[in-house]
Order: sequence, then C-alpha cells, then structure tokens
Amino acid sequence: MCKMTLGGHPYHTSEIYDGKSSDDGSNSYLESLREMGEALLAEKDSPLAAFGEIGLDYVYLDRADKPTQQRAFRDELGLATKLQLPLFLHVRESTDDFISIIKPYLPQLPRRGLVHSFAGSKDEMLKLVELGLDISVNGISFRMEEQLEMVKNIPLERLQLETDAPWCEILSTDPKIEPYLAAARSLPPSRKPNKFILEQMVKTRNESCTMERVGLVVAGLKGATIDQIAEAAWNNSYRMFW
Repeated sequence: MCKMTLGGHPYHTSEIYDGKSSDDGSNSYLESLREMGEALLAEKDSPLAAFGEIGLDYVYLDRADKPTQQRAFRDELGLATKLQLPLFLHVRESTDDFISIIKPYLPQLPRRGLVHSFAGSKDEMLKLVELGLDISVNGISFRMEEQLEMVKNIPLERLQLETDAPWCEILSTDPKIEPYLAAARSLPPSRKPNKFILEQMVKTRNESCTMERVGLVVAGLKGATIDQIAEAAWNNSYRMFW
C-alpha cells in the first residue's frame, strides 16, 4: 500500500514566501496545501498519511535561513492542526528551537508525529520522546558512536524504522555495525540506472529492500531480536498513520 505526505520541506521554505498571495491576501502556497490536503482527505481510502516533511534544518542555511524556516514551521503547524494529520518531522542541528516552536501546537495534534531520519544525540532524542513524538532511524543514524548510543536508548514504544531511500544507506563494512549484519539476507544484484531491470537494485542508490538491515542493526544495539524490533516498529507505525 502506497501512502503520501503533504508539506513544505525546510530546504524549500523560502518558496512559501515568494510574494504571491491569494485574492483575499492569504498566502497562496499555504492555501494550496490546505486545499490539496482537504481534497485528498475527502477521497475514499485517502492516500494522505501525514503532514510534512516539515521542521528545521540548520545545516543547509544557504537554502533557507533560520527566520524563514521558523516562520514556515509555525505556519505549517497551524495548517496541520486544521487537517488533523500526524506530523512527518525533520530536525537537524536545531533541536532546542524545534521544541520551542512545536510544543504549543502539540495539544491540538493528538496523533503527534514522527521525527524521521533522526541522527542526533541520546539527550536530544529523549527530549523529543518526552513530547510524545516517535523516532525513526536508518543508515544515517548509525555513523557515530553517539548516534549508536541514541538508537540503543529509543523506547520500543516510540521506535519506527525507515530506509529514507534513495539516500541514507547502511555502510555495511563499518566495523561498528558489521557484526549486527551477519544474519542479513543477500541483497538483489544492482545495475546502472540505464540498465535497470525490475526487481534489481540501482547501483549507488539506497533501496527499500535494505529495511531488514536497519532492523538488524537496531536489534543488535538494543539486545533484542529482529522480530521484537519489527513488531514494535510495525505497531507504532500503524498506530500513528492508519
């Protein structure tokens, strides 16, 4: 089953305020998001699962500066409260500002949200979990010892898994995580994009079929079985998005 999200990524938030406005003076970008969200939610078996990816990213400030990102985050959170969707969230090098902005909106968002592709510290993760948010990890979350400690301490009831394909691949030869991948099944062959064959991977691109490996690393770090991790992640995802 394919689902989708709807929102303005932090990298592109400057596009929200490009000077265009609707006849009534409202922001045309945000108004379009609202109209699209309402239309999708009105469909039978709506494909719209969450509002996002929204949040803050202070690494790529050349794409959108802090004031613009913060303004957009507030505006989009306000829109999310109207649509009553769970949030699909992005936070990088910005945890304190992220928390101060999102906290007042959470009482109006009972389904809370998912901080996806999280690669911060244990302390940052615990602050986000304290707000009632879930944490999702992938290959980018396994690069440094500090991140491994963070993953180890994610409460099972707040854990979700992802690949973030086509990015954030697992570095399977990294000695920090290689032992956890001993039981991993072989991946399909990979080919260059111009020689693509169905059911094979595209060379140099992360693919959804690597999800098992994400689960194995998390299981190894937490001292759990892959079945325990898979069941927890499935239940948490189902609770939030279905």
